[in-house]
This record gives sequence, structure tokens and C-alpha cells, in this order.
Amino acid sequence: MRRGLLALLLAGPVTLAVCSSGMGSSERDPLPEYPVKAAFLYHFVEFVEWPLASPLPPSTITIGVLGKDPFGDVLDKAILKKVVAGRTLTIRRFASLAALEPCAILFISSSEMPLLPEILQRLQGASVLTVGEADRFARRGGMIGFVLEDNRVKLEVNRAAAEKAGLQLSSKLLAVSRLVKPGGEN
Repeated sequence: MRRGLLALLLAGPVTLAVCSSGMGSSERDPLPEYPVKAAFLYHFVEFVEWPLASPLPPSTITIGVLGKDPFGDVLDKAILKKVVAGRTLTIRRFASLAALEPCAILFISSSEMPLLPEILQRLQGASVLTVGEADRFARRGGMIGFVLEDNRVKLEVNRAAAEKAGLQLSSKLLAVSRLVKPGGEN
């Protein structure tokens, strides 16, 4: 099953099963694309190499969510009892930048976009994969941006930002992503 989902995620943009059942209509219910985004978040562990000198425990990968959490319990369910690349996954939620603690992957909520320059400044020198869904996230200095196009979740990758943090992105991840430059159009 895991290989099937991974193949689906890496085969190309993922089509969302958006139905008119009212899913995502309340603030507690995530929008239909969030199971796909949650799957991407935990599969990034397989396609990103962190530096050997990283202070993070080698057996655990922490996925952090900074700001208003759009996932609801979808992310918790997605990683429940998951071991990816030999690592146990955990989730930490941070209500503010002041509460931020070390993590390997940080999803920066759209609610935090006014603070993005400050967040990225604070993470400078840390090997943290930054992921977001706000407009032009990767072009604004984040590493991986989720983009919805024609009901498909696509990825924009700022390879320079990842390399500056000491992260190596696999060619498989880059092959299914649109590479962008900070502030640029491509």
C-alpha cells in the first residue's frame, strides 16, 4: 500500500477527489486536498537528506505545524504508527514563532505569511525543510510550496533555499516539481 501511494504521489500531480458532500465546509473539517498534502509531508522524509551533523535524533522525524493548523486530525491519522526510511514520525504544533522548537519539517500555515521573513530568518542555519501553501511560498524563500491547479496538488521547489539549509533533495522529488527561484517567475 505504501509503495502504491508513493508511486501515485511521484507519478505526477495528484488529482483530488473533490465531492459535493460538504467536506471541508466547517472550520474543523479540512478541505479535501489535506489528506494529499499530509501524505506529501510524511513522504518528503524519503526524498530529503538531512546533514549527518544534524542535531535531530536520527530515529525520529518531527513534522511541525506553525500557526493555524489547516489539517485538523488528518495529519495525525496520516502518520499514525508510520515508520518512513527507518524513522518514527511525530507531529508538533506551534501556535507562534516564539513557541517554535526543533523539527525536521516545518509546515508554515498561511496564517503566518505576514511573518515569513522573520520565520525564515530564525531558521537560517538550521536544517529544517520549510513547506507551505500560501501564494508564492517557495518564491518567497520557503523550500516547498503546495500549489493547487485544476484540483491537483503540485509542488514548487526552491532548490537554492534547501541547499542553503544543507538539505539534499532527491532527483525523484525534483522531477515531479516545478523549480522556482526566490522572487522569480520560474
